[in-house]
Amino acid sequence: EEMGFKGKVVHLPNFVNPHDYKPQHEWQENSIVYFGRLSKEKGLFTLIEAMKGLHTKLKIIGEGPIKENLELRVKSLELENVVFLGYKSGDELKDEVKKSMFVVLPSEWYENNPRAIIEGFALGKPAIGARIGGIPELVKDHETGLTFEPWNADDLKRKISQLIENPFEISRMGKN
Repeated sequence: EEMGFKGKVVHLPNFVNPHDYKPQHEWQENSIVYFGRLSKEKGLFTLIEAMKGLHTKLKIIGEGPIKENLELRVKSLELENVVFLGYKSGDELKDEVKKSMFVVLPSEWYENNPRAIIEGFALGKPAIGARIGGIPELVKDHETGLTFEPWNADDLKRKISQLIENPFEISRMGKN
């Protein structure tokens, strides 16, 4: 409307039914999780780069056009802490998220209201998200997670390490 659009504007929010989600603020694995489409704009090459030298497992859940290239990148970097779990949905997906410490969404495009963050929150997990589009409207620094500069693997790695080194903060932010 501000840009002069004259048509009718309708807003359809992403949402989840809270009755379908049981939050779990603790975790069973020393792991973090990305779930969603495996495509270039999701920032997954930045995330993989950030995993170098970290002693935490990254679970990548999903399918998409760059899966093979991501797997080749992991192999070329000789990363043993990155695993591809393929497509999961329903309870199987929720169980993987619950086992993890937190959700990571490294998008490099203007996400509006990403469902992955909403679902992670509904499962009691904080998020680390790129400071782009609508992500920082959901991920409030030190309240519901941490944000990082998009395309910046070093900043993302610092934020992942910061949370891992402060397990109380993971639980606190997950409860928020």
